[in-house]
Amino acid sequence: MIVKRALRYVASIVFALSFLGASCGQVALGIMPGVLNDPGNLSLRRAILAFGTSSICSEMLRRSVPLRMHEEEPSMGRFFPSACFAQTLQNGNLLVQFSGTGYLFTNVTKRLTFEASSSVEYQQDFLMDGSTLYAYFRNKATNAATFNVKIVEAPISASQLGLPLPIDTGAIVRQVGPQLLKAELARGFTVIRDEDGSATFGLGVVEKGQKPPVPYAKANNGRTILANERTEIHQGQRDFAGPYEVTGDGQALYLTMSVDGAPGVDVIVMPTSIGQAWRDTYIQQIATTPPPSPGRVDEPVAQGMIWRRTVPLPKGTYYVVLDNTTTAGRTSLPANPNDDRAAAVSYGVELGDAP
Repeated sequence: MIVKRALRYVASIVFALSFLGASCGQVALGIMPGVLNDPGNLSLRRAILAFGTSSICSEMLRRSVPLRMHEEEPSMGRFFPSACFAQTLQNGNLLVQFSGTGYLFTNVTKRLTFEASSSVEYQQDFLMDGSTLYAYFRNKATNAATFNVKIVEAPISASQLGLPLPIDTGAIVRQVGPQLLKAELARGFTVIRDEDGSATFGLGVVEKGQKPPVPYAKANNGRTILANERTEIHQGQRDFAGPYEVTGDGQALYLTMSVDGAPGVDVIVMPTSIGQAWRDTYIQQIATTPPPSPGRVDEPVAQGMIWRRTVPLPKGTYYVVLDNTTTAGRTSLPANPNDDRAAAVSYGVELGDAP
């Protein structure tokens, strides 16, 4: 049952970071929300949303998606889209096909990695709240959903479940996974785009004027917020947050983090060209490995402190790896291998001019 619950969010969040386009005209739209919110103006609203359809796959493939049980809870894994196709159907709905790989953690299986794919039809609509745009993607039909297990760090035994016969953990997950994907995709998602172009998302329908909870309040410092999240990293695990794009030279990533529940974690920043190979190894094999090369940043973050770093970087994309293993970083884990003190990490990533 724990495994079933753990797989619920594999695909339903995948598209939520995809609706990021130019902000041109959004303030102007905000001065006439009554017109745009009128259900009779659906064709006008669809035309305004067309820019999202044209860029949804390119945006989706640039980033990963944290997986969580509920919006207010820390993420428990991550999905990395690797292929995407989107088209507007004759009825005006958006058809998105995607596939990728990922990992998640449950108390029963520990790390479980997977391949997932789906084909989903969404109805598009939006409302304006002043100059804030609420884009709604409501599920119309889920045409296909597959979930194939790659590795299970701690397979479930028959004795754990009280069964007399051997069981195949992978077979159980492969049978349940597609049903869970379809059920969660039916919730759809909401993308909230502010006047300054920053975007947040929530599962299901986020009512106009509301925002999903985030661990850090938005700062008015002129920087672009790339992440504002909370994740749970168990002993022997790591999380590859990002990748985050530095769009030009003379810029920096501004990192803010805090840890509770464990002595600390290690933060390792590395280019995607190196980090992706490390990430793929984490998905393909049970044993964790050290980083292929030293990171641009490799520092511990102790429990109870607010850790901030400004990291000037050349143009490119970068992973921010949060590590709770013995094979990377400098943080010492408890001597008892069964003492799983999960680290709950709140982190923010901003992009701005280098000092």
